[in-house]
Amino acid sequence: MKRQVRLFKPDIILVLRGSLPPYAIKQLRKISQAQIGLWEVDDPYNFRNHIKKLPPYHFMITQDSSCVSYYRRLKKTCLHLPLAVNPNLYHPFKVPKEYQYDICFIGSALPIRLKYFDELTPFLLKKNFIIIGQWWEQLKNYNKLKPHIINRTIPPSEVAKYYNGAKIVLNIHRTPNDINQNHLNIPAYTPNNRTFDIAACRAFQLISRRRDLKKFYELDEEIISFKRLRDLKQKIEYYLDHDEERNRIASQAYERTMKDHTYSVRLRYLIHLLEKRILGKKGANR
Repeated sequence: MKRQVRLFKPDIILVLRGSLPPYAIKQLRKISQAQIGLWEVDDPYNFRNHIKKLPPYHFMITQDSSCVSYYRRLKKTCLHLPLAVNPNLYHPFKVPKEYQYDICFIGSALPIRLKYFDELTPFLLKKNFIIIGQWWEQLKNYNKLKPHIINRTIPPSEVAKYYNGAKIVLNIHRTPNDINQNHLNIPAYTPNNRTFDIAACRAFQLISRRRDLKKFYELDEEIISFKRLRDLKQKIEYYLDHDEERNRIASQAYERTMKDHTYSVRLRYLIHLLEKRILGKKGANR
């Protein structure tokens, strides 16, 4: 790595998820004039560990807007770069009947999700649904729901099939301190990567509300959010009964995603931010 840095002479080095030890960052600073940034993608949930890694870096990139001011209080330049979608993995296509459900949820059984699905059990048992992910044996109603659960992680190629086969995909965000590594209880504002993955499959989603959601999609036109369990149940019933409206919203979310929320778009914006904020180039093109 040191040889490559000496030969290439980069302006900027990005370290994804702190994958280099601190001594390596210090060595790179000695042999290079590059600005070195730490790029993390699970804020604010893992904030405590991120700030432990941060000292040897020049700047920080976070995927959640809520954390920017907290990193800046630590005297570090911080850039906000939301997650996005890789349309080579997530895109519309037809799937066999075994992937087709009225309601689909894919994700790990974190506390808020366990609470929701335990309370939703009587409602869901009257529907054609599937839950996929790890740790679902923690459900109080696991035995009742077990026939509808694939209790393990699946690869993106399979995830995309279930998204394409579902009438409604549920997107239930984590709570900000669900692994006890967010000691400041920083809120979570920016929608998760599933938001864009689901939309890129032209699938309809019901998403738990986040403050920044309206910055990415037009609410009630391109995406439908819910606040509480009762609201979620009412919207599931409504959109299962209104195919045309559901498909129209999903199509509009797809169009917006392909235009604004692919990783190609994000990386062009990242280069703009790096040139302007880190290298100080005036008039940097977006």
